[in-house]
Amino acid sequence: MYNAEKRTIKSVLSLYLSSTLFLILSLAYIYYHGQKEQLEATLIQEMKSHYKDVFESIKKLHQKANYNEMIEYPRFDDFDSAIFDVDKKNIFFTKQIPFELNFHEKISYYDDKAYFIYESEPYYLGAKYIVVSKKVKNIFQDIGKKVFLSTLFIIVLVVLTSLFLVKLILKPLRDNISLLDRFIKDTTHELNTPVSTILNNIELIEKNNIEPTLRNKINRIKTASLTLSNIYDDLVFLLLDNKQKSENQDVIVNDLIKQRVDYFKLLFLSKSLSVVVNESNRSVLNIDNKKLVRMVDNLLSNSFKYSKKETKITININQNSFSICDEGIGMSQEQVDKAFERYQRFDATNGGFGIGLNIVYSIAKEHNIAIKINSKIGYGTCVTLEY
Repeated sequence: MYNAEKRTIKSVLSLYLSSTLFLILSLAYIYYHGQKEQLEATLIQEMKSHYKDVFESIKKLHQKANYNEMIEYPRFDDFDSAIFDVDKKNIFFTKQIPFELNFHEKISYYDDKAYFIYESEPYYLGAKYIVVSKKVKNIFQDIGKKVFLSTLFIIVLVVLTSLFLVKLILKPLRDNISLLDRFIKDTTHELNTPVSTILNNIELIEKNNIEPTLRNKINRIKTASLTLSNIYDDLVFLLLDNKQKSENQDVIVNDLIKQRVDYFKLLFLSKSLSVVVNESNRSVLNIDNKKLVRMVDNLLSNSFKYSKKETKITININQNSFSICDEGIGMSQEQVDKAFERYQRFDATNGGFGIGLNIVYSIAKEHNIAIKINSKIGYGTCVTLEY
């Protein structure tokens, strides 16, 4: 799966799922509280019936007490009760209440019991408040569990369906990208043979004594071929998607940069560019040699493309860094911020595919190399790699 496709899927799914999940959770919340209120209303009606039983029993006991008869507080099998006076002091209970009641609340829950407080009128046996308690068997917890499991099932179903739909929608795009990818691979493969043939034949011709006019023409052909060869190497790197196993070794950066400057010598001469290499220290970097070549080649190629004629390219090599600076057209801060994005081009007149700095960035990221770009429009650009 391509990175762009992954980003698209993530963006679409995050937007769709966030709104859908918000709706699902809102409905689940409303449903849970609706069910809770309904069960609570049913429970209140049931407990009100128990309260009436207690009230009637206390009323009868009160009457018996007036006639000095033996009285016994009423007990019931399916619920407990307690009575409190006007000062909210307990007069009697069938089962002790394990917490302090809030008489301003009509209903309270503790552990697996519900407690209902009713004001009695008149106060038989001095009881102003009658408290009725009953086990509710965690009915609210059961509702919450059912709602949670149902919501989780719906969310999983929505996520899986969303993934399927997004992939289905992106399938035509993926097929087209795959087709384009195969075309680029085939084209790149076919490009290698003629470019290699041209360069090999130019080397054979250069060994002979030829006229200056003809040599200039051959140099122009070689310059164009070198540009094609560099583009080919970049395309191969992208097509392999950096999947080749790295063969890291200690590379002397000074020597490699000088080799690549010599390789691009004809390119620089075509614009009368002078290249100055300043070495303050011997610099060694543990990296795959081919990847370092790709980084240096792309930085040199960019310096060549955007340099003005008859200007200077300065390369500074330190122990743990090197920089390549030109006196070209430069970039704005906005362009610098987007410089590492693939296919990003800021000057169509200089050609290229906008992949060079993206390749540099991907290799640098792999090897924990920091990249800094200092640029000013009209004055040039300086790219520094720190390792």
